[in-house]
Parts: sequence; C-alpha cells; structure tokens
Amino acid sequence: MRILFSFLLICLVLFSCKRPKRNPQNTTGNSATQREYRSANTELRQNSNTRKSSNESRSNTIESSSGKNKSVSVLFKELNPAVFRVVGVISEDEVSTGSGFFIGQGIGITNFHVLEDSQEAYILIGEEIYEITNVLSKSYPANLDYVIFETEYLNASSLPIANKNPQVGEDVFAIGSPKGLSNSLTKGTISGFRENKRIQIDATIDHGSSGGPLFNMKGEVIGITTSGMGTGSELNFAVDIQALPYEKYTRY
Repeated sequence: MRILFSFLLICLVLFSCKRPKRNPQNTTGNSATQREYRSANTELRQNSNTRKSSNESRSNTIESSSGKNKSVSVLFKELNPAVFRVVGVISEDEVSTGSGFFIGQGIGITNFHVLEDSQEAYILIGEEIYEITNVLSKSYPANLDYVIFETEYLNASSLPIANKNPQVGEDVFAIGSPKGLSNSLTKGTISGFRENKRIQIDATIDHGSSGGPLFNMKGEVIGITTSGMGTGSELNFAVDIQALPYEKYTRY
C-alpha cells in the first residue's frame, strides 16, 4: 500500500509543477508584483506522530569550510544530502511542491506558503517519501514565511547556519528544486537588503525553489529562498535565516 501511495504521490508531483499566477504580499516595498516560488497553492495539520529513524547515530552538522575556500562543486557534494523536496497534499488531484533543508536531526525548514492549505505534508529523499509529523514554529507569508517542522526521517547530517550577517556584493549559491528538478544549484550575488528581513539576490530561482537554502561561499546557510519578481528573473528574495528562532532546534 505504501508503495502504491508513493507512486501516486510522485506522479502528482511530476505533473503539477506549474501553478496558476497569483499576487502574493509584496514585502520589498516596491510596486512590482512579487511571486512566491512554489508549484501550487497549498491548513497545515499539526500532529505528533512518532518519528521513524533511518539512522541510528545522532545527526551531525556539516562543518563549514575553514582555512582554504572550497569550490562550489565540493560544497554542493557535502551539502546536498541535507536538502530535499517538500510536497503538500491539497486534494486527491492537487499538490504543492517546494524545497526544504535539515537544521537538526529530523528537523527541517521550508516556506509557510509551500504548505499553506495542505492537508498532509511530506518530504522526498531520493525516491522515498516521509511524513511531516509536527509543526514546531511558523510565520505566515506576509511576515517571515517559514515553517520549522519534525519529520519521520532522521537524517545523518544538517546544514551549518552562518553566524555573521552577509554583505551586499557577496557571492552566494542556492540549492532547490525549480520546476521539480530536484536539488539544482544556481549561483549569484547579494544585491541588497529589503523590508521584512528579505535578502535580494540575482541567483535564479523559480517555482519549486521556495524553502530551499541560500548559502554563502563557506557553505553556511544565510537565507531561505522565497520569492521573486518574475519567473526565472534576477530579482529574487530570500528570508534572512537570522530572523528565525532556529537555535532552539539545531540541537533538538
């Protein structure tokens, strides 16, 4: 039964990557319409089901690069296992997809708008599906637009969080699943800082990228990719990770 359900859910994800156009909250103070980059419009259930372990050892945070800078290729290989796809089930024939990442053992983050209106929620690790079992903290799209949650999958590694504020002009890269293309990497630069703790970037993100991590060149998370001014454009935004109460969950 789980295999059949997994097959049906994956089919829904593959054939519902595009979503109708919508006009979300403009958090930058500009007159241009800002788009939230998820794949479909998706109440997130909160429950406390028992999590299932996929790894008997405690989760270890991936150490950020010190000394010599690592290449983006090397960083991607190290960080990629802690990034995943997120699926919110709205109805039998409608799902919303986005991205997410681990900050602690069995503790993940994504954008709230990815799971908004969904009745059930899952993460995809490779071809395996694991349930999101409990919401620990959240903020609505008009504010910080995040969900910190528990999942039944207990990961072996988590992403390091930056302890310094980024600066305009710094190079960055993002990992996410635009258009359902799992764990794609894009690079860019910090272009500015806007209202509501948004970091403006020119790294390309698109529908399905929402909720993914934005990294500095040390491989530390500085933000959550969230929205943009148009599909595939260079006017995109990430929520500053320092605005989230992540510290209480990184050693959960």
